[in-house]
Amino acid sequence: MKKNFISKIATIVLATSLILSTTVSVAAKTTIKEGLVDIGDKSLYAKVMGIDSNISVVFDSGYGDGIYTYSEDSSYETWHNIQSEISKYAKTITYDRAGLGQSDSGVNRASLSEELIDSYLNGEDIPYDESAFDIGSGKTAIDRARDLHALLESAAVDAPYLLVIHSVSMLEAVEFVKEYPGEVAGIVSVDGTSAETMQKNIEFFRTYAPEVEDLFLGQFQEYDGTLSEIIQSSLQVKNAGDVLRNIPFTILHPSDSGDGPEYQQMSDELIRKWTTWSNYSKLIFVPDTSHYIMKDQPQYVVKAIKNMLKEINKSCK
Repeated sequence: MKKNFISKIATIVLATSLILSTTVSVAAKTTIKEGLVDIGDKSLYAKVMGIDSNISVVFDSGYGDGIYTYSEDSSYETWHNIQSEISKYAKTITYDRAGLGQSDSGVNRASLSEELIDSYLNGEDIPYDESAFDIGSGKTAIDRARDLHALLESAAVDAPYLLVIHSVSMLEAVEFVKEYPGEVAGIVSVDGTSAETMQKNIEFFRTYAPEVEDLFLGQFQEYDGTLSEIIQSSLQVKNAGDVLRNIPFTILHPSDSGDGPEYQQMSDELIRKWTTWSNYSKLIFVPDTSHYIMKDQPQYVVKAIKNMLKEINKSCK
């Protein structure tokens, strides 16, 4: 979610349910299927790559990003090098959430009132009603988790899943575990957002960089979730309960993201709180990287995934 705000913000033929073109990499002996997948109320663009395996690896990108890093460099394939390597050992999938890339635009949830949004940004608790998300659709974490599950089913990417997430999609990962218990075998978090990140960012900007607050808030648009939906996602995770307790959970975090010591201290404190969510958590500080660890230091992500796959497969024997 933060995306180096101090340094960067301041300065097709249809089949019934699947429209996937298929190619086979002879060297790697892996199958690649790419195209639109019908999940009922919308179609999502996905890239399925790899071999049949006991564990499927699911990649999910940060805000504004999908198969490509649309938010910063739309020519850069977010997970390409990592997915290509991991697909030698497992079936993998990357995709564009509704509103991104070639996926359908989707719809947004009704907005919270301006009063509630202001109260939340001021660090106050605001009312939360889980039942409000029982019907309808949108772009909150619960909605995204349901879309992802429908995509995996329609694309024949079978559970159990190893979720590899970046930034704000960590919120979606928590809701996925909550909504579909028993289907997630592990999580690799690439500098994942916490339920407190929004409020802590605003508190930080108001203290150290007030000129950044409006730029930060202004990035949240209808295409990948409004500010209201991001706040609601944070509340969903805050009220999710102890859902990650028995999930193997590896957390990658920059040792110095380049945003200054005060921001680094704040983000370190938030990321350490994630380790308390699981009895099987592991925190790895990654040197010489921005928020985009998978771009700057992809070998750390590959190693974490491979180690997690070994751990999961060993526990299944």
